[in-house]
Amino acid sequence: MFCTKCGTELEERHLYCFQCGAPARPELKLRARGHRLVRPMSDKKIAGVCAAFARYFDVDVTLVRVIWLVALLLAGTGLLAYIVCWIVLPKEDLSDRTVVPVTPG
Repeated sequence: MFCTKCGTELEERHLYCFQCGAPARPELKLRARGHRLVRPMSDKKIAGVCAAFARYFDVDVTLVRVIWLVALLLAGTGLLAYIVCWIVLPKEDLSDRTVVPVTPG
């Protein structure tokens, strides 16, 4: 198998090209291109951490908030993990988005 970006020969077990970092398999391209774990500034309640995980794993944000609340109440580590994610996760860069005008009709 060869990398489609740089042409380096890859083994079947490789997920990414060791030379240029491009995904070696087509099913990996979706996550490599558009799914980054970033805090969205438009869909947040407190800091956007739950919205970031919901968007990354493609699940409902309410489900993620409930899981985070259960982790907070049962284990007590939910608050610490939330604060760490709040500090570590970068904010969504809105300049990377492309705006497509919608025409009526």
